[in-house]
Amino acid sequence: MHFSVGLSLCLLGFAFVSLFSQPAQGQVSSPRRFRAKIQSPTKLHVSWKEPKGQFDSYKVFYTTEPGGEQKDIEVLKQEAKLVIEHYDPSKEYNFKIIAVSGGQQSKPLQAKHEAQQSGVAMVKSLKRQDSGATEENNEISEGKFF
Repeated sequence: MHFSVGLSLCLLGFAFVSLFSQPAQGQVSSPRRFRAKIQSPTKLHVSWKEPKGQFDSYKVFYTTEPGGEQKDIEVLKQEAKLVIEHYDPSKEYNFKIIAVSGGQQSKPLQAKHEAQQSGVAMVKSLKRQDSGATEENNEISEGKFF
């Protein structure tokens, strides 16, 4: 009798953890793992990992500093990438990438591609976690192309 009660509690605990590690029903998961690579002096390739669960497409918003020019682009579900054709290495690029499902949106994946200094670009990716936002730095060499 004690074994079956303990096993039932263990399974209940597992189901509870599994239930809350997934997004709530109707909520769209966020894209993950932002990456940026310089393809040429005027092209920047950005990509991300698709979220878990169902979604239809992405909305990508980015601004450049200085200048504050803002762009918003819809990206197909199967793409999970974008090439910025008129990339300016002297500017900082701030990104927000949102997964969309019907009329619902995920929380944004936020990232920053810093202006180049001496041939090396810096990418800062802000990840949303339960304990708050954390920052990751990734160095990307100008000489690495796809």
